Amino acid sequence: MNPLTERQVEELKQLLLEERRQLQDHFEREDADGAAAASETASTGELSAYDNHPGDLGTETFERERDMAIDERLDGQLEETEAALDRIATGRYGICEICGEPIPFERLEALPAARRCVAHASDTLSEARPPEEDVMTAPPSGAGSGRRANAGRFDDADAWKTLEDYGNASDTVRTDRGANDPALD
Repeated sequence: MNPLTERQVEELKQLLLEERRQLQDHFEREDADGAAAASETASTGELSAYDNHPGDLGTETFERERDMAIDERLDGQLEETEAALDRIATGRYGICEICGEPIPFERLEALPAARRCVAHASDTLSEARPPEEDVMTAPPSGAGSGRRANAGRFDDADAWKTLEDYGNASDTVRTDRGANDPALD
């Protein structure tokens, strides 16, 4: 049994419908503007990258990748919104898909497409971790949170202090050795 009243469900449904409309409008504008062009030539308007500075091409590539990432995120948001509207239609809206407990109205007001209660919300985050994290190595000892545990050890922060004692290239010492000095041989 869903503890949400009909009025609350209707209010949340209107929020979801408005969110869906805004997302669909975004994608319609993108298609009309041609911002999601299939090729780099079409998106930049340049026939050739030969006469452009590499920095310009890098900026264009960055902008395209950013726009594609935003669109991918918004597409996922649209799918979540559609799924929430389906749950309303089938009477499963407002019930945690993990434990079956009701999701509080306040949470649904903040995140109308929420599928899980607060206790199980973090399960969603762990699923969305980038694959690179599977092969990443831990930071070197002495870095980050373990820095205090490694106190007293020589690390990169101490390197400058140690080198400073020896001086640098602009602090060279002049000697008055002559051309016949045996130390120069």
